[in-house]
Amino acid sequence: MEQNNNENAYTFTWTGLPPAKRSFIPDRADTAVAVSALVSAALTVFLGVWGGFNLGWAAAYTVFFITLSVYLFKTSFLTRESRKIRVFPAVCGVLSLALSLNFIMSADNLIHFLSFIVMLALGSVYFSCLSGRTIPGGDLGLLKFTVFAPVSSVSALPENMRSLFTSGDGKDRKTQKALLGIICAVPVLCAVIPLLIRSDAAFEGLVGRFFRNLGETVGKTVLTIIVAPFLISFCLFLRRNGKKAGALKPLKGFDTVFISAFMFTLNACYLVYLLSQTAYFFSAFSGILPEGAMTYAKYARRGFFELCAVCAINLCVFFLMIVLARSRDGRMPSILRFHGVFLGVFTLVLTATAISKMVMYISRYGMTVDRVFSSAFMVFTAVVFLSMVLRCFSEKVKILHTAFIAAGIVLLILGAGNADALTAKYNVAAYYDGRLKTVDTEYLESLGEDGVPLLVELANGDDEALAKQAEISLANVLPCFYTGSYNGDDRDYDYVYVDGENEDKPFVYDRDTGEPIPEPDILPYFIPDGGKAYSAFYEMNLPRYKMYKLTDIFIKHSPDFFIETEKSRANP
Repeated sequence: MEQNNNENAYTFTWTGLPPAKRSFIPDRADTAVAVSALVSAALTVFLGVWGGFNLGWAAAYTVFFITLSVYLFKTSFLTRESRKIRVFPAVCGVLSLALSLNFIMSADNLIHFLSFIVMLALGSVYFSCLSGRTIPGGDLGLLKFTVFAPVSSVSALPENMRSLFTSGDGKDRKTQKALLGIICAVPVLCAVIPLLIRSDAAFEGLVGRFFRNLGETVGKTVLTIIVAPFLISFCLFLRRNGKKAGALKPLKGFDTVFISAFMFTLNACYLVYLLSQTAYFFSAFSGILPEGAMTYAKYARRGFFELCAVCAINLCVFFLMIVLARSRDGRMPSILRFHGVFLGVFTLVLTATAISKMVMYISRYGMTVDRVFSSAFMVFTAVVFLSMVLRCFSEKVKILHTAFIAAGIVLLILGAGNADALTAKYNVAAYYDGRLKTVDTEYLESLGEDGVPLLVELANGDDEALAKQAEISLANVLPCFYTGSYNGDDRDYDYVYVDGENEDKPFVYDRDTGEPIPEPDILPYFIPDGGKAYSAFYEMNLPRYKMYKLTDIFIKHSPDFFIETEKSRANP
């Protein structure tokens, strides 16, 4: 304690963080963005991570995107900087925010994972340009620019946090005093809360509910405390740190003779392959089965995924050739342009052939998500290859810029268009039209939220055999989405069914041993109790919401559905 001029006045001085060199003096905007980043971190953990990266993550990212954009715009306005954002960063920002729709419109985990990575990369470019930084020249400059702010903000985290919570004149800041007050109030709360619990039943129920989920709440809080400093440091770094993502040093590259010899060897192999497959190429484009092919399935499936791998390899080879080639007067040597154009055209022909074969295969054997995703990847590579072919003639063509935008657009189409639901609908529609002889109900079952509505439709259909298969698939998948009791207790057998010879007193059969477990008072089938495995709004997405809405009606109208299905298992 320190004594003031007033003899009876004393003040507490809590130094908090040790005095150290600060990179900036924080203002109200810094405090506001720190609070916003803390809120965004809490939303990310409480709604995004714990919600399985569905609607909750979309909401958390939207809040962070808007608050950080306002923060950076306000900074440029106050400093009177004429900060104009160019078209490419603006498109990156729009795509980054739009990709959050994928977590609402789609339930596919792969779409969620890829969208998460791409939206963060696009967001990094957008926010870095919004802070006044410029993208270095060259194709590799964009890669450095994308990771520069996130990585540098991590290294600057101690300095940024020290500047935020430490004052320059040695006096305490209000934030530190507030934190100290909260800490000192904890012992008092420990004495007051038990008394309040005894005084009121409603408050007792509220506190009891909190402590029942205490472990989960503590885990969320700890993870928020871990994530928040990184988000705060990223926001402060964009505004306060004056370092720029400098241009990369020009690469010396490899000798033209070496690259030309390498490309000649590769292209010669591709030329021989191209000549040997001429008949097959024309057959693929015309949808005609070539001579020597046993079936459409064998012809269409053979080599498709191998061609995808070849396209990926060629993508890397072509890009490295462009980056490592020694330019002459700012232009690529003519011999390398020739090799590049040949490789690009050959790969585009491969891409068109592979997509044509896949369309042929889908038209006769149905659609799967893997086939849709692989075809989308081929379209993405075709766009990038086209940009690399154009780059051979013009240095203004930006390959990685094109790749970033193309990746965002392709993922947005797959996610917002809900490729899983479209796949399920196509297969059922093709069955009704006569293009497919049957529907793979097990595959619809594997699609989860997107396949269940079609299974319900088939279960209510006129085809009895297919309806029975759909009912079995529904009985398999619905317990995953509804909370209920299997066998009336907490025991979880791998597989149980009703003994057909003793339906009044059913047995439970252990799948591992095959031995019957007599439990006449326990029904060996799933009993829906009205609860749902995903009940919070932040755990929802549009396919999951539609599925619950449809299956609630289905179960209500067919209360004995699970019983009858288990009996049909026992008596096939």
